[in-house]
Amino acid sequence: MHCDECGTELYEAGEVVPAGDYTRVDDRSFRHVALIQRGPLPPSFDGHIALYRSAAAPCACEGRHTTTNAFASARAARKS
Repeated sequence: MHCDECGTELYEAGEVVPAGDYTRVDDRSFRHVALIQRGPLPPSFDGHIALYRSAAAPCACEGRHTTTNAFASARAARKS
């Protein structure tokens, strides 16, 4: 999945990703997660599907809080 505006690759909570640093981008918390080995990204525990990006690949539109567009696209993709 990618951000609809800038194309940055996004990952959903629960998705297994390589070890590294990730930042939550679907809300304004920009929570940092460091995985020391390959594994799943953590859930949000707030009823929403958390979206993360690699901290090594900053999202150009992060400051405008536009990744909700990608979130809506992800939901639509899961339904089809």
